[in-house]
Amino acid sequence: MTCSEYMELALYDPELGYYTRTRRGAGPAGGGGDFLTAPSASPVLARTLAGLLRRLAETTGEALCLAELGAGEGLLLAELLATLGETRGSTLSRVVAVERGEWARQRLAERCPGVETVAELAEVSRPGDPAVLFASELYDALPVHRVVMSRDGDRLELHELLVEAHAGALRWVEGPPSDPAITAYLESHGISLCEAQRAEVRLLTAPLHTRHLEWCGLQGLALIVDYGHPAGRLYDPRLRRDGTLVGYQGHRVVWDVLREPGDCDITAHVNFDDLAACALECGWENAPMRPLGLFLAMAGAAEHLPPAVARGDPLTPREWAELAAFKRVLAPSGMGSDLKVLAQGRGRVWSAYQALATMPPSEA
Repeated sequence: MTCSEYMELALYDPELGYYTRTRRGAGPAGGGGDFLTAPSASPVLARTLAGLLRRLAETTGEALCLAELGAGEGLLLAELLATLGETRGSTLSRVVAVERGEWARQRLAERCPGVETVAELAEVSRPGDPAVLFASELYDALPVHRVVMSRDGDRLELHELLVEAHAGALRWVEGPPSDPAITAYLESHGISLCEAQRAEVRLLTAPLHTRHLEWCGLQGLALIVDYGHPAGRLYDPRLRRDGTLVGYQGHRVVWDVLREPGDCDITAHVNFDDLAACALECGWENAPMRPLGLFLAMAGAAEHLPPAVARGDPLTPREWAELAAFKRVLAPSGMGSDLKVLAQGRGRVWSAYQALATMPPSEA
């Protein structure tokens, strides 16, 4: 089978998939899980997003429809709604949470009353109000094809790395590309792999993202937080000769993603050029991609520091822990720079976002 087919089973099989199988204890993200996401690392992302949404609603004079894609157990939404408090009604006319895992949807519904919880965005009606899409580390969990540039005599040929069962285990074997779209994808991005270079090709990003944008209608803002790069950097053999496909288990990197299917997260970096191209094809615009830390700083994250920091007072142990979590997602190392934010939009809510997201010349 292809790596894409393997990932679909390992991550999303209803009974055995990593994200979709029934869980009774800790979920995948967070200190008790296998990895940290920006929402699980610190509440600052949710609180800053709440403040941004409040200002957008005030600027446009309209309450917004918020849709979180890949909402998990509702960690971000619960903190965001709590931060909005009594201003929720004037800020948000509707909240939609999209999550494939049934167990996670159940926890989310308990954690976030009044939220429409679905497995696919297409299951709910399109918004009548300006829509804001938010996706944190969604696209890097979509299945990928895995390829390698191999030598055949005097020629270099693109081969696909397939998954094969052998002697009670799984292993990689080379074969011809299973879909001509794989070769066409690399050619469309001007990518020519060097000899022995491995890489990933994600064919699912464009159709999925297009459906998401089209759901919004004529008034929309999309904020995509993920690991990745534009194609030229993503496929640069000097930086990523072996690709980016890895797993996570117990907060440790797993290099052999075939070892424990269903018990290990599997991820590969996003080609942000795919997302940007979708926006243009849908009549949307793209803002410059920014590191997460810079995005949060520009969106007012400093307002959510422990109050004692602004006063210059000694911090309690709890405040020290909150400050450390704050730094984890803002500092120009780790998540603050590794995670990128791509903003896309159209209509009045997009104009309002651009005005809010542009620093005055004195602060630029």
